Amino acid sequence: MTLRSNKRTDISATEVFRKVRRGLFWGGVFLIILGITALAMPLVSTLVVEILIGWLLTISGGASIIGAFSLRGTGLFLWKLIAGFLILAVGLMLLLFPIGSLIAMTALVALVFLLSGAVQTMIALWMRPVSGWGWAFMSALVSLTLGVVIFAVLPQASAVVLGIFVGIDLLSTGVALLLIQQSIRKDL
Repeated sequence: MTLRSNKRTDISATEVFRKVRRGLFWGGVFLIILGITALAMPLVSTLVVEILIGWLLTISGGASIIGAFSLRGTGLFLWKLIAGFLILAVGLMLLLFPIGSLIAMTALVALVFLLSGAVQTMIALWMRPVSGWGWAFMSALVSLTLGVVIFAVLPQASAVVLGIFVGIDLLSTGVALLLIQQSIRKDL
């Protein structure tokens, strides 16, 4: 399989991974360390993820509100302003009431795992000519499984399940990156 670029040159999946070998190794090591840390402290990991998303939404909502003023005099101004305030409100709610927001945040992360698993599956299938593609596919299956399991245990385990599953996902992705890097090294 080839990846087409705008310059009309063909780059094979093997060539792409040959160039990023070192990054795969260090990225894998970093994700494994993060995964182990998240598994060791699941409640803290859950709250960190929720607070990070709360800040991102708060900043995004504020930026949307400011951006809405550039649309004054158009029919879009009010819609952009309302959307900005809604995003800001959700972000502030996550920041001000982190424990009370755990169920909603956990459901959102489950959805992210499902989407991430779908994208990882497509990437794994794209890189199929490269040895080690199966590890990427296994990581995709882990993400998909975590998304399904999170939805199954809501709302009872929402306080720690998010941190545990984020840890598992980080760990499995890190291991997959190391195994892919090893497979590529053997092929080159």
